[in-house]
Amino acid sequence: MKKLILIFIILSACSTPNSRSDAYYEAVAGHIAQTVLSGDCNSKCISSIVSSDLKHATYMQAINVIDKVSKLLPSIYDAIKKELVVRVDEKYKKEIIK
Repeated sequence: MKKLILIFIILSACSTPNSRSDAYYEAVAGHIAQTVLSGDCNSKCISSIVSSDLKHATYMQAINVIDKVSKLLPSIYDAIKKELVVRVDEKYKKEIIK
């Protein structure tokens, strides 16, 4: 029952706007369902996949916020925007490498 609930949560999270492509999430959800049902993937495996996607979602949201704020600022602050994007990129890349 827990496995079905987890699969449902993953599938529903995959349908949010501003997310990765539908094909990506269909492949990930299919892979998780297949490995969970076959017993090849434990909770640590699923946790790793979900953690990776959460890091990507956080990264995308940070970039979206920076973009929205920069539209409200005068052009003088373009350098600040570029610096913030670089910092967010660096932090995301460090998180991926871990």
